[in-house]
Amino acid sequence: MNSIKLFLEEHAEPKYAVFSASLLNDSIPVMGVRLPCLRKYARELIKNKSWYCLWEEECESVFELTLLKGLTFAEAPMTDVERWEYIDRYIPLITNWSLCDSVCVSLRFVRHQPEEAWNRLRRYWSSEHEFAQRFGIVMLLDHFLTEAYKDRTLAVLAWIRPAGYYAEMAVAWALSVAFVSFPEQVYEILQNGDLQKNVLQMTLRKILESRRVSPLWKERVRVLRNSTVF
Repeated sequence: MNSIKLFLEEHAEPKYAVFSASLLNDSIPVMGVRLPCLRKYARELIKNKSWYCLWEEECESVFELTLLKGLTFAEAPMTDVERWEYIDRYIPLITNWSLCDSVCVSLRFVRHQPEEAWNRLRRYWSSEHEFAQRFGIVMLLDHFLTEAYKDRTLAVLAWIRPAGYYAEMAVAWALSVAFVSFPEQVYEILQNGDLQKNVLQMTLRKILESRRVSPLWKERVRVLRNSTVF
């Protein structure tokens, strides 16, 4: 563990720490090590099998150390059952959007057995804990916005009742990304009143800000926004 802490201290950037902390909106201490550096170091820890100490030894509540826990178990060789056990241990440690999103994108193992993953993710969608719920939503965004799962994924996104701001934003983010590939289906969700008003407002804004949405669709979304009472 001492060598890990030393690495983080050597690669910490105080100015970046201030900037990063301002984005996270969290009380967790931030050292200021950039994400690409952490990802590269996580792979080194996996390669030399020294990542276990992050879980086996008492660890300070520091953003970079917590994120290393997630980045390493996400890609280290292990069975799916073991990885789900680590997921269950990691989720209570998530206190900001980056600790969630940076790990979700690396959990590509779910694509090999998507139905099992889908069933395991169900409990997070109905969680009363904001970041547990965000985890379940971002996993849909990263791994289930596919032709095979689009109907079920969009149905879940329309059904979820977010447990807090960061869960709300995750739903809006997922729907805005889905809109690029499945505009007709997402537009129907936006029209039919299933979404909470603040989630709808966030989603419309993100779609209009997207560079991947055509001018024609943006105009339709703009008309919908202007005709909606928030």
